[in-house]
Amino acid sequence: MSDVQEAERPLELEIPDGVPEAQQAVELIRAWVADGSLMVTLNGEAFGDHLRDWGRLLAQIGHHVARATALNGQMTEKRSLAEIRKGFDAMLPVAEPTLSGKVRSRVMH
Repeated sequence: MSDVQEAERPLELEIPDGVPEAQQAVELIRAWVADGSLMVTLNGEAFGDHLRDWGRLLAQIGHHVARATALNGQMTEKRSLAEIRKGFDAMLPVAEPTLSGKVRSRVMH
């Protein structure tokens, strides 16, 4: 593969430890920034009508981000969570006119 082709491939994160060995595992969300825009794929059926579970998931992701920020020495976990909350509270009420989506099938990798 040429250097140009390698540079054009998207950078993906590794599958978390424990997932390949798990008896049951399902991917819930995948997010990218592509050409400056947020692109999201999610498993909208994962929790059925238990939408509060999505809120818990987003909160847990916030805690993971705060922990990573602290481990990287950028700021404390507490301050990081406060900043995440500010961003969440600022954006959640905003109606995003550019949101679009469609239901797609799942794929096996």
